[in-house]
Amino acid sequence: MQPPKLRHLSLFLIIALFLGIWAGRAQLSELIISSTMQRLGLNKVTTDINHLGLDQSHISRFGFTLATDTGLLKLEAHDISMSYTLEQLAQGRADKLAINTLELNYQGSNKTSEDRRTVREALEPLKIIAALRHALREYVIFNTFSAEHITLHGDSFGTLQAKPLRLNGANNDASIYAELTLLDQSSSTKQDNLRQLVITRLSQDSLIAELRFSTTPGTVPAKLEFNIHDTDIQGNYDINPQQLKNWLQPIANINNIIGIKNVSGTLSSSFESNDVIVSTITAKSDKYSAGKYNADNIVVKLKLENPTINPFQHINIQNDSYIKAKSFSYENFSLGKTLINMVGDLSSSAGTWLFTGGASIKKLTLKYGSQVLQLEDIATRLSSSSDKLEADGNFSTAKVPAQFSFALVHDFNKTFGSLSIKPLKPLDLNTENNKLSLLLTPWPYPFDLLSGSIKLTADATWSQGNDFSLTSRINLDNAGGHYGELVFSGLSFDHAFEILPKIHSIQTSKINLKQLDSGVTASNISTSLMLETAETGALPQLVIQGLHGEIFDGTFSADNFVFDFNRSNNSFKIKTTDIDLAKIVETQQLEDIVVTGRIDGTIPVEINDQGIFIQHGAFVNDIRAGTIRYNPAAGTDQLKQNPITGIALDALKDFRYTHLSADVNFTPEGMLTINLQLKGTSPELDTKRPVHLNINTEQNLLSLLKSLRYAQGVSESIDQKVRRQYEKNKKQ
Repeated sequence: MQPPKLRHLSLFLIIALFLGIWAGRAQLSELIISSTMQRLGLNKVTTDINHLGLDQSHISRFGFTLATDTGLLKLEAHDISMSYTLEQLAQGRADKLAINTLELNYQGSNKTSEDRRTVREALEPLKIIAALRHALREYVIFNTFSAEHITLHGDSFGTLQAKPLRLNGANNDASIYAELTLLDQSSSTKQDNLRQLVITRLSQDSLIAELRFSTTPGTVPAKLEFNIHDTDIQGNYDINPQQLKNWLQPIANINNIIGIKNVSGTLSSSFESNDVIVSTITAKSDKYSAGKYNADNIVVKLKLENPTINPFQHINIQNDSYIKAKSFSYENFSLGKTLINMVGDLSSSAGTWLFTGGASIKKLTLKYGSQVLQLEDIATRLSSSSDKLEADGNFSTAKVPAQFSFALVHDFNKTFGSLSIKPLKPLDLNTENNKLSLLLTPWPYPFDLLSGSIKLTADATWSQGNDFSLTSRINLDNAGGHYGELVFSGLSFDHAFEILPKIHSIQTSKINLKQLDSGVTASNISTSLMLETAETGALPQLVIQGLHGEIFDGTFSADNFVFDFNRSNNSFKIKTTDIDLAKIVETQQLEDIVVTGRIDGTIPVEINDQGIFIQHGAFVNDIRAGTIRYNPAAGTDQLKQNPITGIALDALKDFRYTHLSADVNFTPEGMLTINLQLKGTSPELDTKRPVHLNINTEQNLLSLLKSLRYAQGVSESIDQKVRRQYEKNKKQ
């Protein structure tokens, strides 16, 4: 059989008072109060009554012990004064209650959830706020009440344990006004500016509570308003984090809210179900800042389900829960307008917690400085505890179709973690409108890939006391594109390298390039390369081995060389073999000239701060003879007026050379200078008489190549999509 409600307890107390007055003995009233309370389930009831009167009473000591499903509550009150009238007592009310010292001691039990009562009985403690409306109607009988010195004992009271408190309140027309004042002060505030919890209104259907300072009531660190119904609670709140941090200083030192602007939101909970409590919590703030982390216009919405038994040990985050913000930022890195959807389960037990669930983002804009990368369809599975965070999922690039998987692990105790990103679908550039430069806006590089496919892999590890490590692998398959004015296709390579802590290759990689068009076409280019750390500086050096290819129906190659990015000057030599002179002459766009023969050569290349230089490149033909036939239809009359020039023109009508050599120089401005030396005979002069010719030419090679490109277009050997894109860009 359940004990009577506490309203009935007040009636027993009134009867005890009347009996005490009638009998004229306080001891009889003490006996009646103690026995009555014990029958109501209170144990160890003690009552010491000093005075009973018609309008005032004084109790020197009053206490009891109450066993609950979750622990043991002990109450001890001293120096209690009550004022009343007989008319008030007859109505079950009194005028004033004043307590000088009130001590509450609550010790939680170690009972398991299976030991506790279920459903309805377990639901009642969770309806604390809702139950207050019943307390107004059935429990609160004093018009004014106060407790001058209140102390709380027991771990259940947390940081308020042993803190001195004072309570003052009034009950008017079933609406309570109460001030709970924290008497303990910090050195940062004046001794008379006390911290208060002020209930400005507590009625059967509403609760309004504020945190205040006693001398500055207009300063409100936090405010809470609730509408209370039989089966649900709905309300809203406002928090000023800066003021709240100051208000909480004697209780808790909270530093991570210093960068948060005002926070406001709503709360609602439904207790209609016997099995679960359904709640929705929202929060919004204009600004959040913590060190280098910043966020603007944040909105959080959580839809929660808690079981009525041990509700705080298991929380289920439902669909339609999310975090959104106008922007997140960290140094030069930021996220644009973002909406993160969340679901999951949060459980806690014996001081530990575990979250399992997931998050998804439909579209995500990443910014680094002025550059923008867009991702989409991000889906993450999460598992986190106080010891470890694990996450894995997928994401796609928005502008160029590709899909990646990722896996993240971080051990909070050992401060160790790893991140792995792997391709599920490569970046596909073969669709007509796809190109690599769509990934970043604006595209900062002088090159672009217009065809082929790319696979990207990345792995990172970090740990306390060790450098952050980041490795990556890039696989290009039959890619085509351009580097400045250079157009290429058939680029393939697979290269793995470490980026952090120092950039270097993990292994030597082979690069193959089928076609390279600069106005003239080179083909079947291949080389092996490796990035190595350099002793000369922080930048790496590039080791190039086995470079060779085909050009002008001949070949070119280079000895192994090192390009050091820390040096202002790097040089290497390119060797050419069996170059067809007829192909070279075609590039000069000269009419009325036919050349046969092949040459070999050496080109010393120097790259420094000013650009690319070639000094004293040498081409020679000592073995294979050839011919030069130059017979222009017009334009030579003036040249023939010079005897030497006339002889040279006559000789070139049919020149059969046995030796050809050329000294070649090139400057960064694009100026190519050739000093050509020829030895041979000419039937136009004398088939037996040797003829020596020196011919010097100078022209802008870059302008020549550009004019060839625009006159002839891109070579037919280049990928069709690359050609179409180049021609399209040329017309713009």
